[in-house]
Amino acid sequence: MKKTVLDGKQWILDLLLKAGINNVISGKIYKDKRPANSQKEDIVINSLTMTNHFLQNGVFNVNCYVPMIEVKVNNGITQKQKNAKRLKEISDAVYSALSEVWEDEFNLEVVNHQEFEEDNFNYYNFRISLNAYY
Repeated sequence: MKKTVLDGKQWILDLLLKAGINNVISGKIYKDKRPANSQKEDIVINSLTMTNHFLQNGVFNVNCYVPMIEVKVNNGITQKQKNAKRLKEISDAVYSALSEVWEDEFNLEVVNHQEFEEDNFNYYNFRISLNAYY
């Protein structure tokens, strides 16, 4: 039976849970969207597309959110700054869990990754290529 992006998101969630990533972050792992007011370290899995070929290929994003920290700079001014230590710890754990996975129904690999800033958060994005077979 052909697979959908819903299957792909669940497979990625299962891999992250199996690797214990939910114990690495202060928040939770979500599919599609995180709570609007979350101030925790969260991970969001979403999808872009999945082909309908014999060997189905899907493209997924795994975003690792880390809140900025407040630091004192020149003359005691407080400003928000990236929490590079936590971003590195979380992204390393996620990268390890999603690197070259071979399962009975699918395989996946990290195609690329990069860092972004959004409001009072930094997040690390992993672009995942998933191949599903039936």
